[in-house]
Amino acid sequence: MQERFTPFARTDLDARQQKIFDDIASGPRGTVPWIFHLFLNSPELASRVQQLGAFCRYGTGLPPRLSELAILIAAHHWEAEYEWSIHAGEARKAGLSGDVIVAIAEGRRPVFGDRGGSDPPSNSAPCARTRHDDDGDGWSGRAQNHFCAEHRDAGRRCLHPLVLVG
Repeated sequence: MQERFTPFARTDLDARQQKIFDDIASGPRGTVPWIFHLFLNSPELASRVQQLGAFCRYGTGLPPRLSELAILIAAHHWEAEYEWSIHAGEARKAGLSGDVIVAIAEGRRPVFGDRGGSDPPSNSAPCARTRHDDDGDGWSGRAQNHFCAEHRDAGRRCLHPLVLVG
């Protein structure tokens, strides 16, 4: 994705911006993504966006592979070019196959291999094509049961992944 601004160095920031910059850089991302250079013009906004993004990506209780799958589905559906540009690579690192990523990018139903029950049910794919929480055949409940099955006792942490990223 082409940058539409000039990134700045940490030393260009005031003390409050530097603290948020450092918080972002020292977190699980390990870097300050370029979009945060825009947000840092408002330190309060940058801080809140950083916290929400970190929770949605790292705090749900979902394994990274399923989290990245949910993010890609939502990014494709909403034509969120920035999210897609970041998370297609993250999804590969998390173990999604190139075929699955391409299928989502093309709006096709992805075909998942058997990974010991760690893949979503095949009927969860309609979420890539509809803005509705349920398309009438119960996919939403089945997908949520699959995504959250290991975390029933920690339900407060396991939110429907498409709500987080959609």
